[in-house]
Amino acid sequence: MADDAGLLALLQLTDSGFPSGAYTLSHGLETLVADGWVAGSEAVGEVIATLLLDRAARADLPVLLAVHAIGAGTAVDAQAGADAVDRLAALDRTLGTVKLAREEREGSMRVGRRLLVEAARLFPDAVVARYAAEVRAGGGLPGHAAVAQGLTYAAAGVAARTAALAAGAALASGTVTAAMRLGLIGHGDAQRLLLAAHPVIAAAVDRAETCDPFDLRPSAPMLDIALARHERADVRTFAS
Repeated sequence: MADDAGLLALLQLTDSGFPSGAYTLSHGLETLVADGWVAGSEAVGEVIATLLLDRAARADLPVLLAVHAIGAGTAVDAQAGADAVDRLAALDRTLGTVKLAREEREGSMRVGRRLLVEAARLFPDAVVARYAAEVRAGGGLPGHAAVAQGLTYAAAGVAARTAALAAGAALASGTVTAAMRLGLIGHGDAQRLLLAAHPVIAAAVDRAETCDPFDLRPSAPMLDIALARHERADVRTFAS
C-alpha cells in the first residue's frame, strides 16, 4: 500500500498539469537555439545529457538526496526534526551559490516555492509545513526546486533514488518540451529523446549519490553563458 501511495503521489507531482511553473524554463536552450548552437534533435539530446550529467548530477540532485534524507529521517523520529530547518537552509543556500545566472536562480526559487506551497497543502508533514512557512516569511531562505522536491517526495513516501530519478526525468521532459515549443523537434523525436535519456538519467543519479551536497561543482560553461545572456534577448518565450 505504501509503495502504491508513493507511486501515485509521484505520478501526480511530476504530471505536466501540476502547478509548479516548471514549463516556463528552457534551461538555456532558447538562447542556444537563437545563437545557432543547437539545431535538430541530436543537438537537443546533447543538451539534455549536459544538463543531467554536468549540472544536475553535480548540484541539484545531490542536494535533493540530502534533503530527502532529512525529510525521511524527521518523519520517522520527531526529535530528529529539531534542527531540520537549519540543515535544510544550509543546503538551500549552498545550491544557490552555484546557480550563476540570475534567471536560473529565480526560476529555481519560483518553482520550488510553488511546490512547497502545494506540498504543504497536500501532505500532512510537519517539516514541509515549517520549511514552507520559513520560506514564505521572507527571512532569506531561497526555497530552491531541488530542496522542495526532496522534502515533498520524502513526505509523499517516495524512495530517495526514485525521487532523484523522477527529478532527472522531469528535467529531460521539460527540455524536450521546450525544444518542441521552439520548433526544433516534433512529438516523435521528443519521445525518442526521452527514451534515450533513461540511461543518462540513471547515470546522473549514480553520480549524484557520490557527491558531497556541500561541495557542489556543476560544470557547463556554455549553458551558464546562455542562461546569463537570455535576460537581454529582444524576444523571449521562456523565463530562462
